[in-house]
Amino acid sequence: MEISTVIMKRIVIFLMLVLPVLQMRAQEIKSGPWISGVRRNTITVLWTSEKPGMAWVELEDCTLRYETYAGRRIFRRLHSIRLDGLRPGQTVRYRIGGQVLTDDSNARKPVFGDSYSGEWHSVRTFDPEAAECRFSIFNDIHMRTREYRKLAAQIDSSATDFIFLNGDIVSAGNYVLDTLVRYSIEPLGTLVNGLPLMFARGNHEGRGNNLQLVADVYPEPSEAPFYYTFREGPVAFVVFDAGETGQSRSLLFSGTPVYEDYLHEQIAWARKALWEPSFRDAPVKVCLLHVPMIDHPDKNDFLCQRWLNREMVPVLNEAGIDLMIGADLHEFMMCEAGTMGAGFPIVVNDDVRRMDVRCADGIITVRMFAPSGKLEFERSFPVKRQ
Repeated sequence: MEISTVIMKRIVIFLMLVLPVLQMRAQEIKSGPWISGVRRNTITVLWTSEKPGMAWVELEDCTLRYETYAGRRIFRRLHSIRLDGLRPGQTVRYRIGGQVLTDDSNARKPVFGDSYSGEWHSVRTFDPEAAECRFSIFNDIHMRTREYRKLAAQIDSSATDFIFLNGDIVSAGNYVLDTLVRYSIEPLGTLVNGLPLMFARGNHEGRGNNLQLVADVYPEPSEAPFYYTFREGPVAFVVFDAGETGQSRSLLFSGTPVYEDYLHEQIAWARKALWEPSFRDAPVKVCLLHVPMIDHPDKNDFLCQRWLNREMVPVLNEAGIDLMIGADLHEFMMCEAGTMGAGFPIVVNDDVRRMDVRCADGIITVRMFAPSGKLEFERSFPVKRQ
């Protein structure tokens, strides 16, 4: 028998053994995994499966962490498993797995089919003792996945601590799980297997029905799903949810007090959270939110921005914020410290652009990139002395 024939037979046998496994995995894992809700001692691993079923995360020491609720394992398509008890800066090696639910007609005797497992990945918890903090920001993509993929492909995962989605990655609509994941997470490719994905809700993610699903896709360990603080390296971050925007599109200032009450709730929360030692004592303080807190004289429809500027900026001034990064305007804007009533600079990222930020040695460096990879803005900001 010729050598080439032997090789071909071996290849055929290999494919016969391996392809069914790969096809099963492709069939059961629809999207993911991605990482969210990261802190110094916790991470949440998420993914979607083609069919509902039992799910678990396998760790390097062979332990399994099951998806549970109130003492029972649950069966669904969006899987979310929180890993607690970790150490600051710990690298966690994990892979996802599950078992398909084939028949649940008898509530006492659910029937399961094949098991599946994904590939191994690694992710690191946040570490307040790290010397620097590096992250990338996306905003106002509005489902333009071609540009989104190009921007994501430029990221060096080894030089990035996390990705921040600053709102309006999707557009208004009645949110469906697969659509939300397809347009907001899948274009990031394999980056989200090992880089935490942090999130600020945009005004578009607050529209339509089933908006609670947005919080499920980006779970936070804090009490509120869309406003919170976290710490990575020398930087303490505060994230706000500004709700709706322009006067013509919002019920906020036309008789319905829901959003206004929500914003006052955040102000009351911030007056406590920003004076907690974990935030107050950080060398660098950065505010992230979709709607920037500006009072722009040339924009007649900036009603929400002006409200935020008047009501929230004084609190941030007292807390010693070093930089605010906003979005929403679909244009770049740079507001120097001392303008807009803010004692800190405000940078507004353009739409379909990526902003890379590095904080180290008392300097915050901001760079903005186009999908082509062209550097369109670069600026360094000194940090206030403590």
